[in-house]
Amino acid sequence: MSTDLPESPPHPGTETVVRSRVSQRRLGYGLFLLGFGWVFANGALTTVVAAAKIAVLAPDDKVFVLGVGTALTAVATTIALFAWGAVSDLTRSRWGRRTPWIVFGAVTGAAMLILMALAQSLGTFFAAWVGYSLLFNALPAAALAVFPDRIPSDSRGTASAVYGGAQVIAGAIGSIVASRFISDPDPLLPVLAVSLLVLTLPFVFIAPDHPSTDQPRAKLDLRGLLDAFRFPSGAPDFYWAFAGRFLLLLGLFIVQSFMLYLLTDYIGLSDHDAGDIVAYAGLGSLVTITVGTLVAGPVSDRIGRRKIPIFLASALFGIAVVLPLAWPTATSMVIFSAVSGLGLGAFLSVDAALMTEVLPSEDARGKDLGILNTANTVPQVLAPLITSGIVSAGLGYRPVFVISLVIISVGAVSIFKIKSVR
Repeated sequence: MSTDLPESPPHPGTETVVRSRVSQRRLGYGLFLLGFGWVFANGALTTVVAAAKIAVLAPDDKVFVLGVGTALTAVATTIALFAWGAVSDLTRSRWGRRTPWIVFGAVTGAAMLILMALAQSLGTFFAAWVGYSLLFNALPAAALAVFPDRIPSDSRGTASAVYGGAQVIAGAIGSIVASRFISDPDPLLPVLAVSLLVLTLPFVFIAPDHPSTDQPRAKLDLRGLLDAFRFPSGAPDFYWAFAGRFLLLLGLFIVQSFMLYLLTDYIGLSDHDAGDIVAYAGLGSLVTITVGTLVAGPVSDRIGRRKIPIFLASALFGIAVVLPLAWPTATSMVIFSAVSGLGLGAFLSVDAALMTEVLPSEDARGKDLGILNTANTVPQVLAPLITSGIVSAGLGYRPVFVISLVIISVGAVSIFKIKSVR
């Protein structure tokens, strides 16, 4: 089935055509598998397996080494998302612009996971981990560009919910599976490599793309390449969207990333009791994130608005943060996880659609989405640094909640500064 679907232009005077060789339903099935496959493997690696491997290779310095590794791979990921998005914009092939890089990311990512399993020294493991971050991220960078390429604007909330729901479920399952391999993570890494290939590559066959050989492309001389990697100018909505996403996630993560220490040092629980609360909170947030993801996207499509659902999601972030500030108990932290999870699910499903509607150039979608994606990765690095800096300065944990609330409020205002999207 082949369809050329006219789409409302994201900016006045811009004509955009969404082209899909398959139905939107079939594309949705492909996106579900794609999102589940890469997040299952990547989530297990980043949340549990990398830390477990470092604990085996450097047990005496594992906290410091993990911090260094996380920072290095975060920088590599940020660079990769931007670069691979730009490269996919320039790609012309019989398989389309994005498909070659989805395949490339899956294959090279699987190879790096196997190298990590074989690594017997910290240096080798770090080289494979950074290599994985640089190469694998061609997949998510290209996958996100599928949305503006092939999905009409009025269906992107629903499609984002499908893709985001798959990611939420995969992340939870990946963490659960990885937790069984904490003492010996090496056997799991090849399994993650195989799952990455088996789950993501079917996307190519379920939802093949149009050839891109007929699409114009800037001349690939030095000037053309520099233009391809240039940050967009004259696009205030693009940068307001970046600021909103960056600040809302940073505000949430500076509390969320210190969940365990908040339970032990702020509320005063024992390590055993804190572990139980973390488990309860994780289960509660999994349920609410899933609900928020699956409900908010379709509702956003139905009412034709993006900013109001995101504002409501940011309000849930604020309510969640205020609870443990005003009521420092284990129960409040469980409620924090549930309420913030509901907001996060709603935010991620609608925000993904919003990001595709503030892109200033049809020809640079992949690169521009790569820039916007750094608003996801950088807060994850900065958040624990900000929280640890506040606590290390002797100010305690209460200011963390206050600063979080301020950042979330500024992020919500930034979203409402966007003019071209309702």
